[in-house]
Amino acid sequence: MIKRFTKEVREDTHKVHLLCLLANGFYRNRICSQPDLHAIGLSIIPIHFTKVPAGQVDLLYISNLVKWFVGTFTVNDELSTEKGEPLQSTLERRFAIYAARDDEELVHIFLIILRALQLLCRLVLSLQPIPLKETKAKEKSTSKKQSLSSTSEGQESSGTTPKAVAKKCPCKKAKRDEKSSGSEEDNEESKKTKSAQTERTHKSKLTAGNREQKETRNVDSGLREKDVPVRPKNSRWRRVASKVCYKEESGSDEGSVSDFEISGEESDISDEDFETVSKKRRSSQGAQKSKVMTVKSPKSETSESRLSRNSLGVEPRPHAQRKRNKIISSDEDDGQQMVRKVVGTDQWLEVFLEREDRWVCVDCVHGIVGQPQQCFTYATKPLSYIVGFDNDGSVKDVTQRYDPVWMTMTRKKRVDPEWWEDTLQPYKSPFVDRDKKEETEFQVKLQDQPLPTAIGEYKNHPLYALKRHLLKYQAIYPESAAILGYCRGEAVYSRDCVHTLHSKDTWLKQARVVRIGEVPYKMVKGYSNQARKARLAEPANRDKADLALFGRWQTEEYQPPIAVDGKVPRNEYGNVYLFLPSMLPIGCVQLRLPNLNRLARKLDIDCAQAVTGFDFHGGYSHAVTDGYVVCEEYKEVLIAAWENEQAEIEKKEKEKREKRALGNWKLLTKGLLIRERLKQRYSIKVEPSAPETEKGGGFSSDEEGPSSGTAGGGMEIFWPRNRQAEKQKEKATRKSKQEKKEEAAQLFPFEKL
Repeated sequence: MIKRFTKEVREDTHKVHLLCLLANGFYRNRICSQPDLHAIGLSIIPIHFTKVPAGQVDLLYISNLVKWFVGTFTVNDELSTEKGEPLQSTLERRFAIYAARDDEELVHIFLIILRALQLLCRLVLSLQPIPLKETKAKEKSTSKKQSLSSTSEGQESSGTTPKAVAKKCPCKKAKRDEKSSGSEEDNEESKKTKSAQTERTHKSKLTAGNREQKETRNVDSGLREKDVPVRPKNSRWRRVASKVCYKEESGSDEGSVSDFEISGEESDISDEDFETVSKKRRSSQGAQKSKVMTVKSPKSETSESRLSRNSLGVEPRPHAQRKRNKIISSDEDDGQQMVRKVVGTDQWLEVFLEREDRWVCVDCVHGIVGQPQQCFTYATKPLSYIVGFDNDGSVKDVTQRYDPVWMTMTRKKRVDPEWWEDTLQPYKSPFVDRDKKEETEFQVKLQDQPLPTAIGEYKNHPLYALKRHLLKYQAIYPESAAILGYCRGEAVYSRDCVHTLHSKDTWLKQARVVRIGEVPYKMVKGYSNQARKARLAEPANRDKADLALFGRWQTEEYQPPIAVDGKVPRNEYGNVYLFLPSMLPIGCVQLRLPNLNRLARKLDIDCAQAVTGFDFHGGYSHAVTDGYVVCEEYKEVLIAAWENEQAEIEKKEKEKREKRALGNWKLLTKGLLIRERLKQRYSIKVEPSAPETEKGGGFSSDEEGPSSGTAGGGMEIFWPRNRQAEKQKEKATRKSKQEKKEEAAQLFPFEKL
């Protein structure tokens, strides 16, 4: 469950990132279509380019335009960028100085120039969203790199001899490459080795003057060679110097001679002194931020040595100020491995040549025209989505034009194709014929590619298939299908020969039935509840293939039955299969009216439920019904009867609502009457005559005051014996049963008690 949730989150993040990159592409494409920028771009174009109409533009014209652009505009990464400045203002300033800050701005400028010339062109972007699957670092590569780093640190710290250092350093491989060079270099090396041997034999006979002459000759020859240290005097020193590995700053080409040069004062030191000096140099250079190991030999740097240096990780410094391949490296935190990612050129252009009726790719950064493979080479790997934005804002997925591994690897790294098509559907180009022709070119290009050489690449391949990769319900038809080739002894078939098989019930859901007398094309093990119960009943048939599968070529269209004498034709379950409208019995209609079967039963009319599918829940398959199937002659009668019944039901519901409303009002009025009766009965006895007692409060006994008769009358009301007298009076006045019933009807339940 957690893995599924993580996978869904990863996929949603991938989709959101992809949509954000698309939105960025729309913004850049819209800015490059502004008329103000077109006017600026048109003002700097040479006149002879503007005289050619858009319909006469060919590949030679585009090539000449690219050459002029590359020679006019330069890339300077030191240009300033103001924070929050719009892209349009930045491009206007770049036009003024004929320079761009990076490859992205350079592509924008050339796109503006092309659109200023009224050419139909695309801004092609290689989108790099978050990958769908998490990339885990290989443990083997990390262990190897850690071992290499530990050995280099050990060499720097320990006091090993130059011979031991020479055994561990990778300069032997470079020397082998140098030995495998041309015959002329071999002859020169043999001559030098012979001269070294003669010097070693006549070492004792050399005078001091001869030594000085030889040293000056070696220094002069070393100065003539570029970026090569001066050769030591001793042959043993030369042999050691050719094997020792030095660490060099990757970007410090200038001044590298002084780092490896031996001064005149050091020429008379011994081997032990040379060893200590070399260790000091390595430790001082290792303290710097050096990333690459290079090998320096006393010979001049040949092409093969340069290639070997590049194989070890050294990048050649570009001649211009442009950044071709930037290396982004994250610092090592808590022993984490350094991540190195080469960022390439992920934007270029496509121009539509009306004269040739095709799209041509243009890379103004490297000066490439009409070479899609070169654009793929310079792009960041791996490729996932390559999208082109037209002048009118339409979008086209052109990954198949550039990616040579589209059918094998790239398709597996992309999101669901249906979701991707639905996303690009609103931005489809209005030129339908042009898009169809472009899709045809893609298909032809894919078919022209050679067969894959690995077994795994054939799995889910859109063009080819192996029998081992067929699924349970798949088969190759016909059996004598043409074999396109072999991969490790296995026959390769076309993907068009792979067909999906189904059982009889599944074909019936598609309004097709198996022809009589057809033999199953394949037998498999069924997993329905019925088949599972049958296997449990007979243990001998547990591994038996009991489900017969048939191909489409073994089926025919379903012929619906005919209704006779007002009877609806049914299946063995008493229903009518109506998976498709074409399966409706002849002479019948489908009525989607609720509870129609009850009304038809009252009228003695045949009616059957329409089964339109099955729903799987609760461990079993349940039929999904949609309306009823009746004979066509009873359609009007049933509809009229159903409408009358619905009117009667509505009338009864209305009466029921009115009766309920009247009952509620009656209950409310009775409650109000009871409240008034209780108020009249108990309000006088509860409230004392306070005003009358207050009137005589301020008088003395001699003055006039309230009469004693009124006070006595008030006391009689509250005196218990007077209450008994009232009860005796009520008993004297007897009431009939009818009067008591009427009074009891007006009382609350607690009053009746």
